[in-house]
Amino acid sequence: MENRDRYNNLFLIGFSGSGKSSVGKLLARKLKFNFLDTDKKIEANLNMKISEIITRRGENYFRKIETECLNEINYDSKMVISTGGGIPTIKENLKIMNHYGIMIWLNSTIKTIIKRLEESKEIRPLLGEKINENELSSLYEQREKYYQLAKFSIKTDNKSLNTLAEEIKNKLCEIKT
Repeated sequence: MENRDRYNNLFLIGFSGSGKSSVGKLLARKLKFNFLDTDKKIEANLNMKISEIITRRGENYFRKIETECLNEINYDSKMVISTGGGIPTIKENLKIMNHYGIMIWLNSTIKTIIKRLEESKEIRPLLGEKINENELSSLYEQREKYYQLAKFSIKTDNKSLNTLAEEIKNKLCEIKT
């Protein structure tokens, strides 16, 4: 693995419903970076929804596919990469993301996540159709220690996409100088 400017690739991490895809698209436009959503890339590659992949093949298979997806990305162009909520729980994924870029945690409260997931028509793979607050809280707690490995975090509660993208941009300028 060769050395490169890690600030050229921004990995948005965080729980399902934290806004990684929505903020990522806008942030990429503002920075004039390319945008990639790992879940969308996996769905296109396998011609299946993430929920279907997990139902048919299991979570372990899906995690392996996520790692393959990260390995297939061409990191030569500047990118904002929206990741699946569980990507940072795999050691190899952390290694890849930390080598090729920096991780930014979109940090939302459980209350905000539940509200967003209930408003969304999308079925979240590991959460199912009906949101169970206890299960969601438990999964969040398991993942939080991995999210905390990010270079920095941005609180997303009660903020517009534009505000979040601007906060990330400002924070990047701050830490690069």
